Amino acid sequence: MEGCNEFKKMSRRSFLVRTGAGIGALGLIDPGLRAVAQTFAQTNAGTGNLLVLCQLNGGMDALSFLAPHTNAAYQAKRPLLALGAADVTPLPGRPEYGITNHCDFFSELYGLGQCAIVQQVAYPNGNGSHFESQEIYEYGVRNLSSATGTSARWYERLRKTYFDEPFGVMDTAKTGDPRSFGYPDTTYRHAAQHAFGRYARMKAGATRTEKAMLDTYARIDEISQQLRDSTQAFTSTGAARGEFWRAAAIASANLGTQILKVSYGGFDTHGSQNEANATLFPRLNNEFRQFKDDLVALGLWDRTTVVFYTEFGRRNEENGSPGTDHGYAGHMILCGPRVNGGLHGQNVTTADINQPNLPYYVDFRGVFSQCIQTWLGFNPTPIFSIDNETFDSNVGSALFR
Repeated sequence: MEGCNEFKKMSRRSFLVRTGAGIGALGLIDPGLRAVAQTFAQTNAGTGNLLVLCQLNGGMDALSFLAPHTNAAYQAKRPLLALGAADVTPLPGRPEYGITNHCDFFSELYGLGQCAIVQQVAYPNGNGSHFESQEIYEYGVRNLSSATGTSARWYERLRKTYFDEPFGVMDTAKTGDPRSFGYPDTTYRHAAQHAFGRYARMKAGATRTEKAMLDTYARIDEISQQLRDSTQAFTSTGAARGEFWRAAAIASANLGTQILKVSYGGFDTHGSQNEANATLFPRLNNEFRQFKDDLVALGLWDRTTVVFYTEFGRRNEENGSPGTDHGYAGHMILCGPRVNGGLHGQNVTTADINQPNLPYYVDFRGVFSQCIQTWLGFNPTPIFSIDNETFDSNVGSALFR
């Protein structure tokens, strides 16, 4: 299970994230982010569409989702894990590939032309670290140790640059159940204020900094109340209460949200991978189906795209557990009524499978750039062209119709 125990020195960015520093505060103190916002803000009104980012933590195995099930090299490298004809739904027009039967809703969308699979996606000089690779996908910056241009995730940079609204980007991991988001119990809020050791001084004769902190707490209370009030009437089409349910509740609030972030974990399948996927994939599949049904009921599905991604793929050859260890390239999946359905990127060949890992052909920032430019209607250049980094933005085909 190499690569899972990551007792590494944290970068400046990971320290800030893991110690709870607020993104809004980071934006205020970051001169580079302020300069970008002043240059590009309000230059484009955008499309008003909704982009949902679904992060699959742990490193989802691309070959267990989209299996080249007729490929002899694939079958040979995975004598226990390879999917066969009975385990997949063949792709229309490309029957040598099949989507696992655990993800029948994805197959349904693919058949409708509403699922695009971008194959063999990663970034240059990949690594097998969960933490570092997740940060690279989150921040859109490859050289984390030398990056100085931003302290915010790429989608927060997008918000600060083009639509600086309090609900512009929402993360279900932070909101929890939006109907009870924030500090509905003022006792808890007061305890948090006491933790700063300044509460008594704030009550009388507050300095400018202390007054700003009090104002921030008041603003948190205000927007929390707004989110709670706006989601009370939400009624779902199904019984699941996972991350996609939270996302649907937030979308129902009609608060100007343009990006919704959800996360599903458990995909670090070093052992008993088939058994793990028999739980992981159906949960993701069924909760995503419910989300789509919820957005159809809300009249929002037609302007929604959902992007599924993971920090890295897994090895082509199974281990003795049986599972697969950390690899390199994986697949990104886009779903929605307006995506250009089908296979994109580089098809998985026998030569690819005969390597230890799937190689990298498409940079993930190219996929996100198309989402930003075509789907949301904003210029992605100031979001990813930072810290003197360059990347190949060419995906090879249009991801939207």
